[in-house]
Amino acid sequence: MRALRVRLPPLAEFGADSALDFEIIDGERRVLERGIAVPAALPRIARVELVIASPDVLMFGVALPRLSGARLRAALPALAEPMLLGDIEQAFVVAGRPDAAGRSTLAVLDRALFARALALFARLGITPVSATPEPLTLAAGRGSWRLRLGSAYGSLRMGERLGIACSYTGGADPPIELRLALEQAGAARPEAIEVEGAFDAMAWTAALGVTVTATAPDPSRSAPVALELLQYDLAPGMVDWRAWRMPAALAAALALAWIAGLNIDAWLKQREARQLRGQMNAVFRETFPRVPVVLDPLAQMQRALADMRAGAGTGDTGDFLPLTARFAQATQVDAESVQLIEYRDRALLVRLEPRAVDSAAKRDALLARLAKAGLAGRFSDSMLSVRRGGGT
Repeated sequence: MRALRVRLPPLAEFGADSALDFEIIDGERRVLERGIAVPAALPRIARVELVIASPDVLMFGVALPRLSGARLRAALPALAEPMLLGDIEQAFVVAGRPDAAGRSTLAVLDRALFARALALFARLGITPVSATPEPLTLAAGRGSWRLRLGSAYGSLRMGERLGIACSYTGGADPPIELRLALEQAGAARPEAIEVEGAFDAMAWTAALGVTVTATAPDPSRSAPVALELLQYDLAPGMVDWRAWRMPAALAAALALAWIAGLNIDAWLKQREARQLRGQMNAVFRETFPRVPVVLDPLAQMQRALADMRAGAGTGDTGDFLPLTARFAQATQVDAESVQLIEYRDRALLVRLEPRAVDSAAKRDALLARLAKAGLAGRFSDSMLSVRRGGGT
């Protein structure tokens, strides 16, 4: 995926008319294009990375407490406060991932200036997904430091996730910040310092006691993000939708497959139910050939067996099959609409599918057909009670 890496000037100077250096890089961090543009004229690429100027980011190593989430976030300002001269309430503090010994790099920025820069991009419809300190964009050599000299300041990288700004503006002497960093490095003192820009290598080597050599940046590649500054409340709310196209397409395909599977399963079960009902109808007709109509083969079979046990259809139970047949002939009801049939107290109780009797007109028509056949019917919700009429 392509990305746009934008190098910001010091945040206090950043505005809508600032000329910004940018790079277009591919997924392997190869530089495809370089240019300069004001924020509104930047190339429109979904993924935007910011490089925050060295003077705006204070970085130092600390031992992180064994906390995580909101508790670690609440502890970071207290860890950074001894290193700050200003009000900690105005600072935005983030931490990198700790190493095996539990040490990490804290990065401190001015919250208001950082938020103002993000708001400016937001008004242009640009949502940065990452931000990193400028010193950490320099190539990190093993056992050496890298210094880039600019027109207004310099950027010094002293390790994988540690760097500072230098106030060098020319002259034979090296920056005072570089001298102090070497004095404080102790055992981590580098074997060499590589410098990008114009300087006096012999004079610097003699002054610092470390081999200082000139080098040139690699124009073909862009360094990966070593320390993420967009964290906590300044983190991007959501990754650009283009990054979710493939997961969304897969989710939609799975949902469609699931819905199709449910419909196929329901259709198979309905077909199986119809087949079973047909088999039951065939068994019932074969066993009781004199019964003219089959509405509920299971209920009719159970009642017929009860009639046989009671004495070949005499008494109260013997009226079930004739009454069922008469009901079916009179109403012409579809067998699929019958959900339950019972016979109790010389009455046939028929539970119909709600859609078959979901209106007063349907119910009145059904009762009229029953009355015409000499049967008396009465509804209770979707349950129909049918008796023989008084003159039948």
